[in-house]
Amino acid sequence: MKQLLEKLRDRIARKKQASLQGVLRRSLFASIVFHGSLLVIAAVFVISHIFYNRESTFVGQPPPMKSYEPRKLEFKVKVSKQQRSSSRPSMAPRLVSTRTTANITMPEIKMDAKAVKTSFQPKFKAFGGTGLGSGLGGGYGLSGFGNGVSAFDFFGIRGRGDRIVILVDVSVSMVEEDKGGPKGFVRVKNRINQVIDALNEGAMFNVVVFADACSAYETKVVVATDDNKTKAKTFLRGFNTEGNYGLTSGNISPSSVAGSVIAVGGTTRLDLALTVAFEEGADTILIISDGKPEVKKGITAAQAQAYSQATQAWYQQNQGAIAAYEAQAAAFQAQAAPVTSTRVWIPPTPAVPARAPSKAPPKEGQAPDRGSPAIPAQPGHWEVRTSGGGGGGGPPRPAPPPMQDPGMWTFADFVRHFSTLQQTLYAGKGKKPPVVHCIGFAIDPEGNAFLKQLAELYHGRYRRVAKID
Repeated sequence: MKQLLEKLRDRIARKKQASLQGVLRRSLFASIVFHGSLLVIAAVFVISHIFYNRESTFVGQPPPMKSYEPRKLEFKVKVSKQQRSSSRPSMAPRLVSTRTTANITMPEIKMDAKAVKTSFQPKFKAFGGTGLGSGLGGGYGLSGFGNGVSAFDFFGIRGRGDRIVILVDVSVSMVEEDKGGPKGFVRVKNRINQVIDALNEGAMFNVVVFADACSAYETKVVVATDDNKTKAKTFLRGFNTEGNYGLTSGNISPSSVAGSVIAVGGTTRLDLALTVAFEEGADTILIISDGKPEVKKGITAAQAQAYSQATQAWYQQNQGAIAAYEAQAAAFQAQAAPVTSTRVWIPPTPAVPARAPSKAPPKEGQAPDRGSPAIPAQPGHWEVRTSGGGGGGGPPRPAPPPMQDPGMWTFADFVRHFSTLQQTLYAGKGKKPPVVHCIGFAIDPEGNAFLKQLAELYHGRYRRVAKID
């Protein structure tokens, strides 16, 4: 019985073991199937992602929108003023309508100014035009409107011009103490710089300086761009500064226009500066000076020929006196003492140090003090000096009378000279003569009268300025 029970237990144990092994096998199979399915699904997803994935496209933000508001009333007023000041004939538009026989009522159309929004950002650039037609129709024209006419304020004289030439006296008298010295002339240059800065970009201009000579910023008028304005102010800046007082040489020579008055030198050479302005076709000339021009007249061809004929006639009339002089000179030469030589001791001299140039501006008509170089010490030495010989004595050699000095330019000579230039350079080309405005800077009475007459002659204005703040 006992053995039977044991066999039964063994059989039950074997069945349980077999049942457990079957469960384990089924679990392992199910796990393999599940994980295999996951691997297949992952493989399919990766393959489809590789073959069917599209390239990413990045879309940028649209450009910023700018709003352009309707033009303001001030712009309309400006256009109206420019149209009234234009030289073109004014045209008054006329609107004429006739009533139709039919009783037709047109619908009311309401138009409101709206802000225009666009991503387009225009860049305007000024270009040349010949009036309101091309100025408003194709850009800003010359300086926005007109044909380059620019307003100016020249030491209180106000006006307008298209081709403006500024003439500045840079003689040493402009920096004398009664005019404020060098600092006073700096204020003069600053005021001229303000005139240059205020010029419209469409205008033409030039700057010319004069003293004992004359020099111009450019050989012709140039457009008043920012770059040209800066260069013109730089050109003017160096005059009448320490070590550069006055002007003794320049790039302007006397005019070669036929019939003009000849000039061979002088001081305050306004004649040269004005000639430059006329030859450049200026319609407005601005002058500042402190004195009357002192221009030496030259000898004309007719005067030179007349003097040559007079000299030849004089020699023919004085042949006897010339022969007597030559005979007397030969007698003096024969009686000359013999030449003798003498040995002379020259003592040593000490060294002299260099002297710096004077910082004070020179006086009008005097050469500037440029100092002196160092002189080394000189040792003592012997020198041989000769004496005797030569004729010496006796009356001077007869000579013809010198040519008469033509003198200095008068105001009538100025008028004659510039009338010739005007006929050649203006009237001959159908242009009006220039307007000349003058400023007398702490000027003397003679210069005051001269500049006043010059301004009146060319329909300009004159103003005397005692001091510039």
